[in-house]
Amino acid sequence: MATATSPSFERIERVCHGLAGGLAIFGGFCLLAACTLTVLSIAGSLTIRPLPGEIELVEALCGLAVFAFLPFCQLKRGHVGVDLIISALGPKAMNWTQLIGDILITLLLGLVTWRHFIGTMDKFDNGETTPLLLLPVWWGYAAAAVLLVANIAICLFVVAADIRDIRNRRTIVASLGAH
Repeated sequence: MATATSPSFERIERVCHGLAGGLAIFGGFCLLAACTLTVLSIAGSLTIRPLPGEIELVEALCGLAVFAFLPFCQLKRGHVGVDLIISALGPKAMNWTQLIGDILITLLLGLVTWRHFIGTMDKFDNGETTPLLLLPVWWGYAAAAVLLVANIAICLFVVAADIRDIRNRRTIVASLGAH
């Protein structure tokens, strides 16, 4: 059976892969910057003095890295899955459980994003700043909110891809070690 994919879906797939890959690279740079700041602070404390406020920046960069890696993880189906019973039922049952799991992840991330936006507005309204550098806390929250929205877009694409694969009677390919 020939299973053609529409050109528009393929275009969306390329955009999602590019977005997830770009965000993963951004997350890697965030971690690299956090590591560099930590090394410079340690070296500074051994010679002259540590970098003031380094921990505040490292905290924000590591948080951004986590949010930046989530879309890539979702796109590559890197989330934890337990298929002890389902795998014995065959590929059709695995496809449906994969779809249900991806829908649940999308709904949960939607909930997290909604609550995160509320938290961002709260930080913006109360003017909270970091203790040492006096940077507005809402900046990091707002950046993470943008990453969460990108993650929801990737999650919606993954659900659409699951539905496409089920309709075309294809086995949904999960990451190594799953299914």
